[in-house]
Amino acid sequence: MQPFISRACIWQGLTALIAVLGLLLQFVWMQTQAQYVGALWMTLRYFSYFTILSNVLVALVCGVAALAPRSRAGHWCTHAGVRGAVLLYILITAAVYHLLLAAHWHPRGLALLADVLLHTVVPGVYALGWLWIAPVRGLRWQYLGVWLLVPVLYFIWAMLMGRLLHVYPYPFLNLTRLGVELLLRNAVLLLLLFALLGAALVLLDRSLLRLHGDARR
Repeated sequence: MQPFISRACIWQGLTALIAVLGLLLQFVWMQTQAQYVGALWMTLRYFSYFTILSNVLVALVCGVAALAPRSRAGHWCTHAGVRGAVLLYILITAAVYHLLLAAHWHPRGLALLADVLLHTVVPGVYALGWLWIAPVRGLRWQYLGVWLLVPVLYFIWAMLMGRLLHVYPYPFLNLTRLGVELLLRNAVLLLLLFALLGAALVLLDRSLLRLHGDARR
């Protein structure tokens, strides 16, 4: 039991550190671009990105689980439903970026390093840990309904930030350019993507549970 705990803590701590590093690099880089708009405006824009919010979740959940695994918060962070939710959101971050956005964005220097960490390294490390290092099996179908509340709330947040800052976080959520009809179509498609990937994770989790038995710790 002790080797597993040590391995899990190492994974959680390392994942949290990578996420924090990526978040800090991205924040610093964006603030260097804030000379014409102001630090507060750029900070709000920073937190308007789903990439940032999903990586913050990874950092919080893994950090608390590594530092205080026996606390109430630590137990909550290692719950199957919580880990599954974080996995869903960080995988969506990676998928949407690499499929829809990467071809139109060519960062350099600090921005490139932050980009790789937040969109590739953190999703990969977290997913590998979820699969092999610290499995907590037991995802249930009812979790999916709770998981889908986050993208709905994020859509509302992105619209508020877009109206306030006059810049929308993603081109497929740009109300000004797309209009209401296309925006809602994109929102529905994105919600469907969340639902399909979430369902796939539940099915995968149940398949792994049947193959290897109850691996909950």
